[in-house]
Amino acid sequence: RRRVLAPEFPPPHHLELRPPAEWCTGSGINSSAMRLTYLGHSCFFVETSGASLIIDPFLTGNPTAARSAADLTCDYILVSHGHEDHTGDALELSKRCGAPIIANFEIAEYFGAKGAKTHGMNPGGAHVFPFGRVKLTIAHHTSSAEAGLHPIYLGVPCGLLIQTDGRSLYH
Repeated sequence: RRRVLAPEFPPPHHLELRPPAEWCTGSGINSSAMRLTYLGHSCFFVETSGASLIIDPFLTGNPTAARSAADLTCDYILVSHGHEDHTGDALELSKRCGAPIIANFEIAEYFGAKGAKTHGMNPGGAHVFPFGRVKLTIAHHTSSAEAGLHPIYLGVPCGLLIQTDGRSLYH
């Protein structure tokens, strides 16, 4: 018997997050909606008031992908860990869009050596970007590229806490 823990949404699935108006009045919080679009597997496209972000961009070769990487433009790329099903289109998007890859230090160095703009961080660390704040949190998983007999270790996996437009999103 199959047990479903969360609803399964066929991609793309859009969700708009808008704070109550009373939170925004005189608070400095932007009242515009943050729009989240589920693109398949672990990939989300996030539209904020000032930037577009893609999280764990694995679209090419992904049978559940709702869009093609070639159809997307983004300002920032966020990566939780090094597996190809989370990084698959990161390099191409970074080079084509000029978008920095925000990830742990090892992933940033790996993609930086391939010509991508990057911003490396460590778990527990945070940085304020023009769109908002990103904090890397501890996650339990593996993180490597080019899996097989000799995978390339790409540091520890991380959760992503994104704070923008007066809202928080955890991935």
